[in-house]
Amino acid sequence: MYELEKENIAPYLSILMGVKDTNNDPCDVHERVKNLLEDNSENEISFYESKSERIGEVAQVSFTPYRIMKAPSWLSGYEAMDVEHHVFVTFNVDGYIGIYFSEKGKKDEIRENFGKNSLSDLCPVPIEELNSNFINEDKIKMLWLSGIHGKSNFKADSKVLGGQSVADTLDPLIDQSYMMSAVRTEAVNNSKSSIGINPFKSSIWTGPCKDWKTFENRVIQILDLLANSIKKKADPISILSYPIPNCSGLAEPYDFSLIDYEFYPEENGQHRKELLKKLYYDFSVELQGTFIKSDIALDVFYQGGKVGSIVVEPQINDYQVTFNIKSEVAIKKTHLDTYKKIFKYPEIIKCWFDSGHALVNGMVFKTGYQDVKFDRFIWADFEDYDLKIEKPGVPTKPDLHDTGNQKSLFCWVKNRWNGDWSDYKKFNTTEKPKGWLYCDDGAGEKADFIHLTEFEGFSVISLIHVKAAKSNSDKRRISVGAHDIVLNQGVKNLRYCMRKNLTTDLRERFKNSTSKQCWKDGKPVKAEDFLNELDKISGSSRCRFRVVIVQPHTKKTVYTGATNSNSKRQLDVLLVSAESAIRASGAEFHIIGVDS
Repeated sequence: MYELEKENIAPYLSILMGVKDTNNDPCDVHERVKNLLEDNSENEISFYESKSERIGEVAQVSFTPYRIMKAPSWLSGYEAMDVEHHVFVTFNVDGYIGIYFSEKGKKDEIRENFGKNSLSDLCPVPIEELNSNFINEDKIKMLWLSGIHGKSNFKADSKVLGGQSVADTLDPLIDQSYMMSAVRTEAVNNSKSSIGINPFKSSIWTGPCKDWKTFENRVIQILDLLANSIKKKADPISILSYPIPNCSGLAEPYDFSLIDYEFYPEENGQHRKELLKKLYYDFSVELQGTFIKSDIALDVFYQGGKVGSIVVEPQINDYQVTFNIKSEVAIKKTHLDTYKKIFKYPEIIKCWFDSGHALVNGMVFKTGYQDVKFDRFIWADFEDYDLKIEKPGVPTKPDLHDTGNQKSLFCWVKNRWNGDWSDYKKFNTTEKPKGWLYCDDGAGEKADFIHLTEFEGFSVISLIHVKAAKSNSDKRRISVGAHDIVLNQGVKNLRYCMRKNLTTDLRERFKNSTSKQCWKDGKPVKAEDFLNELDKISGSSRCRFRVVIVQPHTKKTVYTGATNSNSKRQLDVLLVSAESAIRASGAEFHIIGVDS
């Protein structure tokens, strides 16, 4: 290793990309990376002599072999050390830097130091430059997608597509809520080889190189292309959403919500999950106007009473969002301080803007909303029932035994639900309910209610999901967030749109519950009688399933009167996507708003 020459190096080409914002000596980056490797190594590390040379007029290459001593991962309680030999190489072409590491994990480790400390003058190559110079939408062979819709049951969090022209297979409706996280496409020299790009990790890879000359030529070609190009493109694949690097253009927030605590993975932090659960039941917010259009101004409410207001400024650094609290007015400081904690965790916040942006998963995305229309709303008269109260009792302690005796939405379903209709346009409520109504509310529920009735020779089974309105103000606007959570809840149990699956699971839940509320023709009956009735249904050909979403936040006059509105477009996309997933399972999809 002491006499290692560059001709002895024939690596798998996978390089970290950076660009310098000063004209320091190119060798300086190499030495600073070497120091970081030494400072951050958990193992005994020994460096050999570094070598450097010019390549042509503007390029320079430096490389340093090194050795690490580490205990075997499989060994415990015994002294033995493995010896590993590695090398790192830096290329500089007119300020564009490519760094190769033979040691696994070092690319990401060094990437985290870009713009900081000893690498403060080294920045990631802008995503727009990587996109425009290396990605041809028509020649994509592999595509890695990440969802920006948050945790969802009818869309995968991520997916990988492969083929000769992958972009042509994307669905303009379904896939617009995904972003490109990585891609493999035709190489820059238009040869039959391909090149892979992960723009968020500032990484480019091509594959094994048979010798140093091949490796050097490919890296120099990549850096030279960047150094001599002025092209920038944020959206290399037109259908997909794409992240923005700053708040320029961000304007007019129209909807604000938090992710559903049930979908928040515990491994990401039990404390955050508990915070989400508490805020879900006790707190609500209303957006207010601001002088600076990208700011988010909120009035915060605790159990219906205003506890203060807050104005926050989204900030973007390396595509990650943070929030700067610009001002606050506290009426009840303890409660306002509790709600303020959310701004420490951008990944739990969702916010939509009239400028066509969405803040999701701690990043801000630009989405080209598709002009799809959802025209199947059922508009119902909720009479004097309280649209903001979901269950009887108090929000933190519901009393389901009182279902039907108060003015909650659960009581509306119990007292007014009618399943005897085949055309959604003929939906109507009743004061004399018919059929079976079973309340399955609780952790792991299949639906808030399951309704069974015989109509026109069919056994009609409705899985009814109920969500209180975010506001009962006559001035309330369209809310994507109000529908986002309940639609996920409605779709997640699609597999129960098979009678046998539903009956089996309900019986198991019934055994493990203290009690379940059930009614027949509006009168209380034993829950087990309903399960026995489900068992009597023979064959699936005479059985119809409905997934019904009750969400009275949406007012008919507001929804039908909205024209050229991004909020309506986004809601329509959400509803059409949910309807597509539900109908694919053989069930009907219906959503109920308020007829006012």
